[in-house]
Amino acid sequence: MHARYGVDTGSAKTSAPEVTAPQAVPQAGGEAPPAARRQVYVPRSDPPTSPTAALEEGPDEAVPGRLAALAGTLPFRDMQLPHALQTGPFRGYWLSQIVALSGGWMQNTGSQLVVLSLTSSAVAIGVINVVSAIPLLLFSLYGGVIADRLDRRRIIIATQYVLGIVSLIFAYLIWTERIEYWHILVIAAIAGVVMAFQLPASQAFVAELVDRDDMPQALALNSASFNATRTVGPAIAGVVIGALGTAAAFLINALSLLAPIWVLLRLGKTMKPRVAASRRPAGGSSLKEGIEHIRTHEDLLGLVLLSAIFSFLVFPNLLVLMPLYITEVLGGSESWVAIMISVLGVGALAGSFTMLRGSRLEAAAGKRLRIGMAGLTVGLLWLALSPNPWAAIPGVVIAGFSFTVSNTQIMTRLQQLAPDEMRGRVMSANGLAFNGVMPFATMAIALLSEVIGQAQVMALCAVLVLIGSVLMWRRYIWQAFVPPHPTDEPAATG
Repeated sequence: MHARYGVDTGSAKTSAPEVTAPQAVPQAGGEAPPAARRQVYVPRSDPPTSPTAALEEGPDEAVPGRLAALAGTLPFRDMQLPHALQTGPFRGYWLSQIVALSGGWMQNTGSQLVVLSLTSSAVAIGVINVVSAIPLLLFSLYGGVIADRLDRRRIIIATQYVLGIVSLIFAYLIWTERIEYWHILVIAAIAGVVMAFQLPASQAFVAELVDRDDMPQALALNSASFNATRTVGPAIAGVVIGALGTAAAFLINALSLLAPIWVLLRLGKTMKPRVAASRRPAGGSSLKEGIEHIRTHEDLLGLVLLSAIFSFLVFPNLLVLMPLYITEVLGGSESWVAIMISVLGVGALAGSFTMLRGSRLEAAAGKRLRIGMAGLTVGLLWLALSPNPWAAIPGVVIAGFSFTVSNTQIMTRLQQLAPDEMRGRVMSANGLAFNGVMPFATMAIALLSEVIGQAQVMALCAVLVLIGSVLMWRRYIWQAFVPPHPTDEPAATG
C-alpha cells in the first residue's frame, strides 16, 4: 500500500510581516545603541522579495523566523529557521504534513501486517503493488493536466478526503474481521487512482507557497519530513497496534488527514487564486502539449529519464528487496533488517539536510546531482561486495544519502525549470517515470535475482546506474544547470 508523499507549506496568516530578533548596530564609538533604536531584519544574501524580508525598525519581539524562545540567550541569538519556514503558508502546511505523513507510515505498517496475515505468497504481495501502480500508469499524466487547469489546493483537499474514507473503510473491515484479499486489491486500486491526481497537484502546489528562491529549501524540508516520519511512524504504529489492534493504525491515519485539510481550508481565505493560463486547450490537447514541452526541452527530458533509471535500477535493490538481501545473502537476522532500515533513514536524513543547507548556484546544484549519481553506484557496489551486515552499513548510508540527494535535486530543478502553466504536467511525467515503473521494475529485478543471484544483480545494477547517469548527463542533463545569461531574467536554483 502507498505511504503518502507530502508537500510542505505553512500557516494561513500571512498579513503581518514576519520579523526576527533585533540585532544591535554598533555606533561610531563601538557601542551598541539602545534597544529601542535597534533594527529588526532578516539577514539574506539576496534582495528581499517579500514583505517578510523587509527591513523594519522596532523593539525586540518574539516572532516566527527565529528560535524565539531562545532568542534572549547569546548562543542562540543568531540562529534562524530555514527561510522557507519563515513563509507562513508553507510553514503551517509543512507541519500539518508531518502529522499526515506519520499517520500514513502507521497505516503502511498496518497494511503490511494485514497482508501477511492473509497470504504468505510473494506473488500475491507483488500483485498488490502492481494493482496500485496501474492507475498511476494510466492516469498520472491526466492528473498533471487537471493540476494545471484547476485549483491545486482544492484537488489536494478532495484527495485527502477520499484517502481518509478509504482508511476508515479499511479500519472497519479489520475491526469486524471481514477483511479479505480482494478487499486489499480494490483498496489498492482506489488509492492508486487518488495518488495519480494528488501527487502532481501537491508537488506543483509548493511553488504557490514559497518564493522561487526558497523552493530548494522547501523541497529539502519535504524530503526531511518524509524520511523522519518514515522512522517515527512505524515505531508509533508498533506501540499503537500492540495496545489497540491493527485497525487503530488505519483510524489514526484517517484522523491525521484532518490536519492538512484544516490548513488548506484556512489557506483558501488568505491565498490569492492562481492565475490560470488564458488559453485552455481540451484535456487531450493539454496532455499532448505537456508531453511535447518535455520532449522539446532536453533539460527536462533528461531529468525525467534519470528518475526512471533510478526507479528501475536503484529503488528495488535499495528498498523493496533489501530485507531479503540482508537475511538471505548477508546472513543477518530479522533484527538486522530493522537496523538497516534505520541506517538507510540516517543516510537519507543526512541527504535532506545537505540539500537544505546547500548553495543555490547552478554549478553547486549540478555538483550535488553528480555526487548523488556517483554515490548510488558506490553504495550499490559496496552492498554487492559486502560479506556480512556489519560491512554493509557504510554502503547503506552512502546509498541512502545519495538516493535522497539525487531525487530531491531532480525534483527541485524540475520545479524551477517548468513554467507554472506546465508545472503539473511536468511533475506528473516525473511521477509516472518514478512511481509508475517501480512495481514492474521490482518484479523484473526479483526474477533476475532468482536466476543469477541477488548480489550479482545488485552489482550489475550499480554498473548500469553509472553508465545511464553518465549518458544522461552528457546528453541532456548538463543543460539544466547552466547559469542564466546576464541579460535573462534571473532565476534562483537549487
